[in-house]
Amino acid sequence: MQLAQQFGITALLDRRFKYLSTGETRKTLLCQALMSEPDLLILDEPFDGLDVASRQQLAERLASLHQSGITLVLVLNRFDEIPEFVQFAGVLADCTLAETGAKEELLQQALVAQLAHSEQLEGVQLPEPDEPSARHALPANEPRIVLNNGVVSYNDRPILNNLSWQVNPGEHWQIVGPNGAGKSTLLSLVTGDHPQGYSNDLTLFGRRRGSGETIWDIKKHIGYVSSSLHLDYRGQHYRA
Repeated sequence: MQLAQQFGITALLDRRFKYLSTGETRKTLLCQALMSEPDLLILDEPFDGLDVASRQQLAERLASLHQSGITLVLVLNRFDEIPEFVQFAGVLADCTLAETGAKEELLQQALVAQLAHSEQLEGVQLPEPDEPSARHALPANEPRIVLNNGVVSYNDRPILNNLSWQVNPGEHWQIVGPNGAGKSTLLSLVTGDHPQGYSNDLTLFGRRRGSGETIWDIKKHIGYVSSSLHLDYRGQHYRA
């Protein structure tokens, strides 16, 4: 319970794991790992999916763990995510630990190498996109998403409350908010994955939810990448 209080997840203890946001999931898994009081704690991309405030809180918590004597190994993709308390770093390239040493010296070398690599990429042309399938075509003026007074709740706790949202063709949106604000829940309504989509006044790509459409009628219009998608996917992979 003390760990839950320190990470601010006490209110989440009775919620099913699948209903946690990305940031809430990160905090919960970290608490679980710390319950065994490990001598070595390995964290793979611990800051992914966290908002700015949660990243700062996690960095401070990791610094506290470091000071308490726990050895930490962080696996990160971004140089700017390396916490200040880290003393040593290594660069992994082509499945080989290419460089190791003091963090500050190593980062200077790595940044120079990254800049040189970026310059080599200048002028590289991407392949032309595939032609969209004719069956996916929508009227030019058809709103892609229309949600009227949307409501989603878990155990009588509102996650979304009277939210109205419309996305028109050609518009670009950024959804921001702290962890647990309902961002992933809103997107799961749009992708057709949330069961409470049927109880809302929700129209996706011209089809009202619950009007006889299948989930694939919705998904054929969407390109979707998320950490929860990778977490939930349990299919088989076959080589073409």
